[in-house]
Amino acid sequence: MTISTRSPAAISDEGRHARDRGDPITANPYPPDSDARATWDRGYRMPDEQARAASPGAVKEDMPPEAS
Repeated sequence: MTISTRSPAAISDEGRHARDRGDPITANPYPPDSDARATWDRGYRMPDEQARAASPGAVKEDMPPEAS
């Protein structure tokens, strides 16, 4: 397995930019089972995770249903 010389932040940014360009998640250029591949995937998916967290309809787990 080849270790990337790029920082995790740069690799995550690559994933985010690939998503912004409309590239599929399968465009991840890093080897399977590598830390860089997982970091790129997180960057690619981050907008989805942020949208779910910011969604006004999101239910907070520590709040009763009537409070959300």
